[in-house]
Amino acid sequence: MSKLYRVLWVLTLCLPWVARAQEVSPVDFMRMNPFQINSNPAADLPYMSAGAFAVGNLCLTQQNTGLRYDNLFDFDAQGRPKYLNPSKFANSLKENNSLAFNMKENVFFGGFRQKKGFLTVAYNINAQGLVGFDKGLFDLLAKGNSAFLGEDNPAKGNMGLNAQAYQEWAVGYQLNVTRKLSLGARAKLLFGGVNVNTDALSLKVVTDPDTYAIRIYEDIAMNLSLPAPARFENGKLLTNGHFAVGDLFKNVGFGLDLGAEYRFDEQFSMVAAVTDLGFIKWKNGTYRLYGGISDAGQFYENGNFLFEGLDVDQLQRIISDEHYRELFMDTLRDYFRIGSEDLAGYKTSLRTNLMLRGNYDIDAQNRVSAQVQGCFREDGFRPAMTLAYSGSFFDMLDVCATYTMMRGSYTNIGLGLGGNFGTFHIYAATSNIFGVFTPLNAKNFNLQAGIVFNFREADYTKGTHAPGYLE
Repeated sequence: MSKLYRVLWVLTLCLPWVARAQEVSPVDFMRMNPFQINSNPAADLPYMSAGAFAVGNLCLTQQNTGLRYDNLFDFDAQGRPKYLNPSKFANSLKENNSLAFNMKENVFFGGFRQKKGFLTVAYNINAQGLVGFDKGLFDLLAKGNSAFLGEDNPAKGNMGLNAQAYQEWAVGYQLNVTRKLSLGARAKLLFGGVNVNTDALSLKVVTDPDTYAIRIYEDIAMNLSLPAPARFENGKLLTNGHFAVGDLFKNVGFGLDLGAEYRFDEQFSMVAAVTDLGFIKWKNGTYRLYGGISDAGQFYENGNFLFEGLDVDQLQRIISDEHYRELFMDTLRDYFRIGSEDLAGYKTSLRTNLMLRGNYDIDAQNRVSAQVQGCFREDGFRPAMTLAYSGSFFDMLDVCATYTMMRGSYTNIGLGLGGNFGTFHIYAATSNIFGVFTPLNAKNFNLQAGIVFNFREADYTKGTHAPGYLE
């Protein structure tokens, strides 16, 4: 049992790191699944060859800090939503909130056994997004500006939007250096499709406690890369509709995955990996959007919008005169214009992942693991910790159960099931089985599934996963 204690020791050592969530999939621990190499490039796959087309690996992930469908509405006795409740929703939020998503679709995958390793090639499509926002943005909508009086008590909200979609062409190689040490590397050529990257997106509203005059401050700054040429007029994005396939290959980037696995003996092993280390250089259809308060007339003062009220005549005309009302609203929009300028280009980093895992093989079929991993995202480093059990039975069934710890969320029970049927390997997995039944109320939800063609080793019992391999 001393080896098992080593795994638990690694877990205990890393407990202080756990602060916020990072996606974890049971597929990462399923030893008969070729796509375990996405998290561990050094994994020694138990096949002579493997391949997939279109449906090999579809992975969808959603994470948020606590946005729940239940907090948006008041419900009737039958549990049906009656109406929106902004105050209830605002009170349920944290001071800083985020909503993230990730989609990865494997279009093609091929793997081939070499003398001392395994060669893989793949083509993937990736889409990622992260929206961050302050609680104050919804406090203003729920409570109104009268709840925020004085310069020292403004209503303010900051938002961040970062999203991208890109193609990934990858070539990887796993090498058994010795009977104990395996190394893996995967090089990726990337072609960006679309990107939105904000530097500033903020609003501040100050209400005078004596006159109730409203002063509004605004700051907008973001970079865009679009697949088709566009222009911005009166705050609107207009495209000319001329799209060329070649434009999809102008935003070039590079990525690298590295991994190492060391088997101390037949039972205890350690894995370390870094994945998605790289960048994309955006050059096609790149723009800089900026915004602030513009000088459009009487409501402008020192770079901000100052509204001290309307006289009786103005108010009556807004109510009764449709033409005057439209002109008044157009004038207001002139104060909040968004401008743009062409950019020569800009660069964004990939969301780099770090992983450290300890494995303890109870026997040839059963394994327990402890893992810490983290991702560098736009809103900082986001780690997670996972305990996992994986089992392989009858040379056919591949099962996994995981438990992942996250700040404020301790019910992340994941399940994975795969089956080999001749040359077909069919699998499905989720990181949060409870989220399958309540996806609109889940803080963390991951779903991964696919079908892979594979051909086993001539004598699998003599592979690196078999008892006695290190003897």
